[in-house]
Amino acid sequence: MDFPFGQPTDAVVQVAYTVPDLAIGMRWWTDHLGVGPWFVNQRIGGEGSTYRGEPGKAEFTLALAFSGHMMIELVQTLDDEPSIYQDAYDRHGYGFHHVAKAVPNVREEVERREASGAMVRFHDVAPGGEVFFLDGGEDAPGMIELVQDSEITRQMFTSVWRASVDWDGSRPVRDFAELLPD
Repeated sequence: MDFPFGQPTDAVVQVAYTVPDLAIGMRWWTDHLGVGPWFVNQRIGGEGSTYRGEPGKAEFTLALAFSGHMMIELVQTLDDEPSIYQDAYDRHGYGFHHVAKAVPNVREEVERREASGAMVRFHDVAPGGEVFFLDGGEDAPGMIELVQDSEITRQMFTSVWRASVDWDGSRPVRDFAELLPD
């Protein structure tokens, strides 16, 4: 079965990059690749999140858009607190950070991966359920994000995709709140 936005349910649904400036990053993807519109969540992380098993302090802003059936996420850190994004920047600068999969039982999938040696580096609660970032292993190019596959998650991701279909370039930056259920 496929997600309503066209990806098979067992496929990677998102590729994410860290950027020093979200507005410049979105503009580059739009100007050079026609990606958009972008839905921006101004502040995530902080209270309620965990980083390496401890209460998280770092905060981020992010933007989501689709190119065809692949979701692109751009993330900018908002502070210098330790985080998975700061870790990646310290290792190799800005650029590719993670791939994401939406799974039916995110906690069960995390436990399965932990039993195989993976470690959770970041956890947070998002609209639609929990998200976990796991290290990808020694040879991995980045992290793996596991997202709870829920009706709300599907609705949000599908709304971002629908906005991209036949997008005419109007309103290239939009508020993430437009995606949330009433």
